[in-house]
Amino acid sequence: MRCSTAERVAALKQIVSKPDIEVVLRKCGQGTAPCRRLPRWFVVWFVISMALFCRDSYRQLFRWWHRFRPGGTPGRSMLCEARRSVGVALLRLLAEQVIQRQAQPDTPQEASYGGMRLMGVASFVVDVPDTLANDRAFGQSGSGRSPATFPQAGVRSLCELGTHVLWKSLIKPHRHGEHPMARHIRRFLEENMLLLWDRNFLFFGLVQHVRDRGAQLLARLKSKRIFPPLSRLA
Repeated sequence: MRCSTAERVAALKQIVSKPDIEVVLRKCGQGTAPCRRLPRWFVVWFVISMALFCRDSYRQLFRWWHRFRPGGTPGRSMLCEARRSVGVALLRLLAEQVIQRQAQPDTPQEASYGGMRLMGVASFVVDVPDTLANDRAFGQSGSGRSPATFPQAGVRSLCELGTHVLWKSLIKPHRHGEHPMARHIRRFLEENMLLLWDRNFLFFGLVQHVRDRGAQLLARLKSKRIFPPLSRLA
């Protein structure tokens, strides 16, 4: 189902509310607006909406938010400076405040099992803007003779199954392996969680840590592993 522009804007306002943004702005000490038409809380919405309308220009993004507002549209250079002023720390704090687990006791069965919240590990790679800073931070895949078009970042997330909320995430260069990144996100496991893992993650250290956190684990096994049965169930 494709959502209209108005629906996506309304959803963003509901999920990332203006009060939430203002709380984070106060924590970061960012109170001064770049200009009167670009208050800080609006610029944060503007940066997030760049993913919702990734094919639109900066000036068109501004028009989506101010469809019926009189006055001209700020120039592209002004919008670029406003975007750069947001910074990484502010968005990280905002994500920690806004991204919460959504499953409730009355959520459909796919979100829980046996009274435990179903969790999984989601892994994917994203392209980031082709800048020298991103190239130094993330690097490019491919060989030296034929590198990728864009630098790439690897994302590993502890995902709430059923709602598909990427609850806790770690972003690293694409060349970082899945196992070291999984060690980072596993520390957010809680007692009422059942973690579903692919067979490539199943080795003793990770299993032991999951159990130490009080969580339960359901994982596939490689066919070459041999486990003697402890008991036969009915």
